[in-house]
Amino acid sequence: MKTLIIYKSYHKMNTEKIAKVMAQEMNAKLAKVENVMPEDLVEYDLIGFGSGIYGSKFHKTVYEFLEKMPSMKKKAFVFFTSAEFGEKHLMKEKLSEKGCTVIGEFNCSGEYSPFGFNLNCKSKLAFIGGREKGHPDERDKERARMFANGLLNL
Repeated sequence: MKTLIIYKSYHKMNTEKIAKVMAQEMNAKLAKVENVMPEDLVEYDLIGFGSGIYGSKFHKTVYEFLEKMPSMKKKAFVFFTSAEFGEKHLMKEKLSEKGCTVIGEFNCSGEYSPFGFNLNCKSKLAFIGGREKGHPDERDKERARMFANGLLNL
């Protein structure tokens, strides 16, 4: 199965770390969203879309890419990193609207440190000193490998 993983990673590069692990496991092509054209998707059987979560959303460049993407019957999966658990996003719905069948979703913690340092605060003031220090860690990466491997069998 020919696979492409498209991602946007910004700030701590958490999503890029997970994207690289998945691409290696799946022998997939890996591309930053700004380096892919929507017409490039026709040659792939499975397409992954990944991003950090910003204000409960994927990065705006991923949504902009989807707006330009033609409708197509493709298998797709989504993945994201976030400092919050239970994040909601619209990617699965947006991909379904484009005719894609979403066959999986993966998420894991990502380090967040708005001022360049991470005290790994657990309080309501965590936005000042950061959260999820050291993530994605080796356990997160192993979970990403297992997820990616599972997609190959669908």
